[in-house]
Amino acid sequence: MGQTKIFVKTLIKNIAIIILGIIIGALSAFQAISTGWSVEVRKNNAWRMHQNYASAELSIYARAYLERSGHLPLPQDQAIYFFSYKDSDGNDLTANCDYEINGDDFQVYWWSISLHDSDFIKFENPSRRYSFNMANLVRQNDGRYKISISAKAKTGNWLPVNDQAAQDGAAFMLSLRLYGVERIMIGEAEQLSLPSVKRLGCS
Repeated sequence: MGQTKIFVKTLIKNIAIIILGIIIGALSAFQAISTGWSVEVRKNNAWRMHQNYASAELSIYARAYLERSGHLPLPQDQAIYFFSYKDSDGNDLTANCDYEINGDDFQVYWWSISLHDSDFIKFENPSRRYSFNMANLVRQNDGRYKISISAKAKTGNWLPVNDQAAQDGAAFMLSLRLYGVERIMIGEAEQLSLPSVKRLGCS
C-alpha cells in the first residue's frame, strides 16, 4: 500500500512537471511570435531596423511573427525597413498626443513613412490617409519636410489618427521604408540621418 502511494505521488509530480513545461513552452512561443524574438535589431535613435528579416536562417518563431504582422520584407540589398514605437525622447507613441516628424530626402529609388497601429495594421481614419512618400510630400523651401500626426486636422502633411484611438490613448507605430538602397547604407544603418519624431503635446 505504501509503495502504491509513493508511485501515485511520483506519477502526479511527473505529470505536473510535464504540464508546467508545456505551459512555459507555449507561453515562450507566444511571446516570441508576438514580439519577434530572434529578429536581430539595430537601433538609430528612435528607429529600429530588423537586420535579418529576409534571412534564410530566421527562426520559426520570427517567421511566425512576420506572418502574423503581415510584413513580407524584401532582401536588404533591395530595401531597408525602419520602425519606431517611440518619439525621439524615448516616450511611447500614443494617439492622444500630437507629433511632428522632421526629415530630409534619402538617396534611394523610393521611400515612404507610414502610420500603423501597434499590430502593424494601418491606422484607420476618416481621411483614409495612412502614409506619405517622396513624391507626394509638401516640402519647405530648403527641401526638407514636416509631417504632423494628430487627431485634429493640420495644414500641410497631416497623418490623422481616429478620435476613438485619441480618446483611448492607443499606442501606434511608424514605419520608414527605403527602396533601391546602396549597400553602404545597410552597413551604416545606425549612422544614417533619419527623421526626428517630436512630441508637441498631449490631451
